[in-house]
Amino acid sequence: MAELIGCADHDLAALAADEHLRFEWYRDARPADERVFLEYVLRDPDEAMAVAAVVSRIEEKARSAPDYCEWAESVAPAVARVDFVRERLAEWRLLRDVFAGKPVDPEAVLSASDWAQRKLATIVDGELLVLLAEHGRTRRVRALTRVPRPARPRDSAHFPRLPRHY
Repeated sequence: MAELIGCADHDLAALAADEHLRFEWYRDARPADERVFLEYVLRDPDEAMAVAAVVSRIEEKARSAPDYCEWAESVAPAVARVDFVRERLAEWRLLRDVFAGKPVDPEAVLSASDWAQRKLATIVDGELLVLLAEHGRTRRVRALTRVPRPARPRDSAHFPRLPRHY
């Protein structure tokens, strides 16, 4: 793994013994081949930590990488076997498409997880806002659509800082 990410200066015994160190290492890695790297991370013996590390990388890319959709497509095969990770990867794409003002399928919005619907309820307007206000999966999602908020510019170059709802 150290060779894969070009970072051999860590104590491998310490990494093997401590999932917290591995989480930080996985999250901060800058591998040459992201797909191979994510496949490796998802084989970690601590499955919960591995999933959390991969989801953290997905979130970082979704918030900062202008080429997120291409990146997501390239790593999709690496995460396909883990339902939660595969769905989170797709939901970030949905969020980015909505913010960029691209048309999205209302069924994709309604079938999105509670997490994604909460995120969407904080950024959408127009028809999608009405859709979530009427058909949001939870009371919390529907309530978020009624919170007054200022209009936001449709600048797809800057993805907004979304509140964290876990």
